[in-house]
Amino acid sequence: MMAPTVRTIRTRMIFFMKEWYPSRAATPRSTLWARSHRWCRRYACRMAVLTERRSQIFSIVAWSTLAFNMIVILGGTIVRATGSGDGCGASWPKCGDQFIPPNPTIETIIEFSHRVTSVLAGVGVAAVVLLAFWVFPKGHIVRRAAVVSGFVLVIEALLGAALVLYGWVDADVSMGRLIVVPLHLTNTFFLLGSLAVTAWWGSDNPPPKRAIGGTTGRWLLAGAVVLIILGATGALNALADTIFPADSVAGNLADKFGPTAPTLSRLRIIHPVVAVIGGMFVAWIATGRSRSASLLSQRAAAFVTIVVLSQMFIGMANIFFLTPLVLQVIHLMVADLLWIAYVIFGASLLGDPIGVDDRDRVSV
Repeated sequence: MMAPTVRTIRTRMIFFMKEWYPSRAATPRSTLWARSHRWCRRYACRMAVLTERRSQIFSIVAWSTLAFNMIVILGGTIVRATGSGDGCGASWPKCGDQFIPPNPTIETIIEFSHRVTSVLAGVGVAAVVLLAFWVFPKGHIVRRAAVVSGFVLVIEALLGAALVLYGWVDADVSMGRLIVVPLHLTNTFFLLGSLAVTAWWGSDNPPPKRAIGGTTGRWLLAGAVVLIILGATGALNALADTIFPADSVAGNLADKFGPTAPTLSRLRIIHPVVAVIGGMFVAWIATGRSRSASLLSQRAAAFVTIVVLSQMFIGMANIFFLTPLVLQVIHLMVADLLWIAYVIFGASLLGDPIGVDDRDRVSV
């Protein structure tokens, strides 16, 4: 449990003043509050103030790390869309034969910049893990979420290294790349989700009161699986749009989806259909499960619904304008934002004290 806040300590002090000293029972609360303030500044509240400051520092670092990781992920989109994945050759962590490439090309600069920002993102996640162990007690849920973030980040780095070392970059359409690319996106979602709940629970929001195996938890898991499927198919679509760019929206359909078309190109028909159905399903879960929830959970659900609708329009614009780089980056940014918003909505709903069924309640 978190240490009591300054306000909690002072409230307890007033209660005990009246209990221990009956002569002070008639003393105005304002007078007792002023006395508790003076005593609190001298003795009892110093540790509480220190704990609050540590919690504030952790919250700032955690949310900043989440935002910076989103920027790094968008940088990966630029690497893929510009064909710069081979900018450092088949070497990792070095860029070529050196850690800092001499006389780099534009592709090398893009790839090397992405690697540098990835290292900085790793430093940020490491800072979140260390701060979690510094601020929160043993067994706290924030500690566990931070450790998961660090573990997922290691997997993220290994998947990125595999793409480079096995040559699954640029115009490669091998089966290995078709498998690793959606896995990479799925792991990216896990990274953003774990960082999001770490920051959420580390910002004084309540831990889960509902079990993940209850009715609410199962619906939330269903929506999360749908979003992961949407992200995985979208990653394959983005790769196909890079390797097999379209000249027009409806032209050359046989070349895109015919029996002689490459497998990756034929898979492009899946994502738009799944995105519409899956997006509406996620919005339905958010609105339906939040009807009897608190105002905070209802606002989170409304935000999820708005982002789902916005993402649909961005996806249609992406197709209509033949996937320009700017729209690709915006499309992925909104997809990441939707995932983070849904995870936070789930964390808020699971921790919502309103309408908790005894069958869903977390056992202590």
